[in-house]
Amino acid sequence: MAVVESFPTRAQQIALEASVGAQARAGLREGAALFDVGRFWDAHEAWEDIWQVEPRLIRSFYQGLIQVAAGFHHWTVTRRPRGVQILLGAGVDKLAWYAPGYLGVDVQATIDDASRLRSLAEGHDAAWLDAFPRDRFPQFHWLP
Repeated sequence: MAVVESFPTRAQQIALEASVGAQARAGLREGAALFDVGRFWDAHEAWEDIWQVEPRLIRSFYQGLIQVAAGFHHWTVTRRPRGVQILLGAGVDKLAWYAPGYLGVDVQATIDDASRLRSLAEGHDAAWLDAFPRDRFPQFHWLP
């Protein structure tokens, strides 16, 4: 039996955004700081801590970030091209529900970066992933 995911409407997102607490917002910032220094698994873990306790529909927002970070972890550490494709694709699909922005995150820029790098990596092997310049990985984007 397939699992059907639920995604919030924009009106639901806006209504829920105001109730996101300081601890979740701090975890979001912590994950972003880790992401920016290439510690993608640690960013994944920081966001997963929020995701695990979030009971509402916006769990999918955090899960999208988690999957993007895990995709880049597969790129930089485990060097699994298939994992890169699957996780970046799944993360982008979830984050698309929150574009152009949510909780201060420039979601569209995150989607654009992950999609661009996913396309660049398509069809390449682990050696190519390993040789890819680390300074070309994206930074986390916040809304102005």
